[in-house]
Amino acid sequence: MLRYILALILLMFSGMAIAAENDLPMDQFGKLPILHEGRIKPLDSFARLEILKFSKKENPTGVMPLVWLANSLFNPSEAVEEKIFLVDDAMTRHHFGLEERKKPLYSYVELVPGLEKTAPQVSHLMATADKNLSPSERNLLAIHENALEYTHILRSFSSVLPLSIELSPAWRQKADLSASAPVTFYALQKISPDIENQVKAIIKRQGQDPSKYTASEQELVTLGWQFKTISDAGNNNKLFRVIPSGTGQEYASPWELINDGKGSPATEEELQNWISLAAAWQKGNAQDWSATLHSMNHDAARLNIEVLYNHIAPFQIAIVMFVMSLCFSLANFAGKNIYLYRISLGFLFLAIVTQCAGLAVRIYVMERPPVGTLYESILFVTVIAALVALLGERRLKNGSGILCGAISGVMIGLLGVSMAGEGDNMKVLGAVLNTQFWLATHVLCITIGYGWCLFTSVLAHLVLVRQAFRKSATKADDADLIQIITTHSLFSLLFTTVGTILGGIWADQSWGRFWGWDPKENGALLIVLWLIWLIHGKIAGQISRLFWVCGMAFLSVIVAVAWVGVNLLGIGLHSYGFIEGVFWGLGGFAVLEAGLIAILAYQILGTGKGHHAH
Repeated sequence: MLRYILALILLMFSGMAIAAENDLPMDQFGKLPILHEGRIKPLDSFARLEILKFSKKENPTGVMPLVWLANSLFNPSEAVEEKIFLVDDAMTRHHFGLEERKKPLYSYVELVPGLEKTAPQVSHLMATADKNLSPSERNLLAIHENALEYTHILRSFSSVLPLSIELSPAWRQKADLSASAPVTFYALQKISPDIENQVKAIIKRQGQDPSKYTASEQELVTLGWQFKTISDAGNNNKLFRVIPSGTGQEYASPWELINDGKGSPATEEELQNWISLAAAWQKGNAQDWSATLHSMNHDAARLNIEVLYNHIAPFQIAIVMFVMSLCFSLANFAGKNIYLYRISLGFLFLAIVTQCAGLAVRIYVMERPPVGTLYESILFVTVIAALVALLGERRLKNGSGILCGAISGVMIGLLGVSMAGEGDNMKVLGAVLNTQFWLATHVLCITIGYGWCLFTSVLAHLVLVRQAFRKSATKADDADLIQIITTHSLFSLLFTTVGTILGGIWADQSWGRFWGWDPKENGALLIVLWLIWLIHGKIAGQISRLFWVCGMAFLSVIVAVAWVGVNLLGIGLHSYGFIEGVFWGLGGFAVLEAGLIAILAYQILGTGKGHHAH
């Protein structure tokens, strides 16, 4: 089936101009609205997410995502030749019969034979539980899903794009088409019953062998086959919902107007605008392109701000700022200098402002609190840890708080990059989770606790490093740091405890029980118990100061397990599914942290600095 669809695309749209070379303005095109993943977003976001899903890069061929999208919509015969599909699994490439390349990027045309060949295997894999699939099998499923999604993009406007087929004057007259009017599926729809009936009559009269047909009969049968193939390809094509079909959030894809009866005078006008856009793109006519976009201007502030957000990429800028703060902070520790101190403080402040600005945009665009997914919690925890670091620096005033804030920002920021997956798509949350009150209380409270814990852990690492490598360091030298760790451990305990209790109340309202020993609930409780154990042990004088500091340093692993690790178990109401790369990354982090803390503790014990807390 895919081979037939591909052949039809190449045949019908082969006469279109090579539009990717056109220098058409894309700014307004990127601001057009589309209903995708439950919310209205600009085409700029849609294009970035789709190409990132297929190739793991936003511009694998050096072409901006919007140009790639426009070419796929309006010039599919050329777009199918673009190498945009990343097949990085060697076994999958072998199954598909693909040639080996330095960059394993392949075009849709190259994938089609392999997609048809592996279709029976994929049907079997779809009925298999995800946890029982091998990495190669998951990769194979992902390739098929991506190819299907791209097929929907290619066919989004196949109902209204001009087709490179001949139509006799008689049939043009029946379809009310002038001699120069383009032939489209949409225009032929009114005569489709006549075409179908006459094709059936020919087959009944002449049989199935086309060689027995006259030239006019062959032409009619071919037209009927093309019409049916396009019609079948349009079934369930609801991906590209860009036509306002009612009030508010109601949008329809071009095919939905035909198949689901959502057409109206208003949708007809909007559809004609898209047809004009397609014609302008194919001809490379910048004037018609801009004029049509101007008439389609929806002037939605949220769409414009989201496009600006996409171009600025505030969280990437924030990571750069954190890195700069870290570099100047380390330089300041190497040789005390007031200017280095101020520069490191300035970069940390700018990083926090940039991170907060990005979060503010997300709140405005999504109209909800900033934390609803694992990725969003990482963004929020980054700014919390950095803000707490600034708070600690107000007391220390020696650069230690800045250093800890910069380290926290860099480490958590890089975690955010690795967890972004197929892009920052600002997903609409499920019914249970999408509760504004609890998102603004339980979720924010528990993530504030995560951020406070991580800053406390980094500060404990700093104490261990100072004591291990500064022979002159004594208990008095680190008294301020020890006291600040104590203070921040109490704040960490406060927010994680209150957040856990609020989560239980939410669970009681949503699921009918306060506590169910869900992995996520156990993880939150683990942090609380770990902090209580260390704080109580220190107050009671049952553990040494070194053991207490090491325990606070290891808090980073406890938080990582509770925050990220339990989500990857694949069980429980909070599960996000198993992710192999994250599993090994988390395991490596835990091992490295345990090893680092053990080495530093051994070094301190060797210099006799393991004082008792009491």
